[in-house]
Amino acid sequence: MLIIAACSFAACTTAPAYDKAAQLAIDDDLILKYIDSVNKVAVGTAKITALKTLDGLYYQIYDGGKGSSATYEQTDTIRMRYTGSTIKQLLYDMTPVVTDDLVPKIVFGSAIEGLQKGLKLIQPGGHIRLIIPSTMAYQNRVIPAIQQSNRLPSFLPANSILDFDIQLIEVKKYVPIVQPK
Repeated sequence: MLIIAACSFAACTTAPAYDKAAQLAIDDDLILKYIDSVNKVAVGTAKITALKTLDGLYYQIYDGGKGSSATYEQTDTIRMRYTGSTIKQLLYDMTPVVTDDLVPKIVFGSAIEGLQKGLKLIQPGGHIRLIIPSTMAYQNRVIPAIQQSNRLPSFLPANSILDFDIQLIEVKKYVPIVQPK
């Protein structure tokens, strides 16, 4: 009985803690290799000339949009047209419609960290490319993605680096509804 208990205890192991700094270093190296490989075959405007923020987000602004500096709040709603894939070319997500009026609204604070930080770099009407390290996306979690053409479900692997092309359509400030007394 003691041997069974000892074996059971030894079999109980926990996953190592998520090391964000170590993963960011790995992601940064992979992103630089990705940019280099794209630029070797790309011509003209297809080349990636991304800049990097201090916390590791890569971005390329095609159009800054209209307005002054972005002060988005967590409760604001945004509408954007986007395509998101991994740097390994797995389509992750995309806007389901092409008409601006039909693009769904999302709450700014519900977006992943990389999108929140990247969208603050442009205004409505702006167009940006974001290469988001896994540390600012879903980290070491496996996430469902859109269904592939073969009808099989698809998943984002753990530590996936995301590449988003985004056109920011609208940002609306949250206005609480005041109930009459």
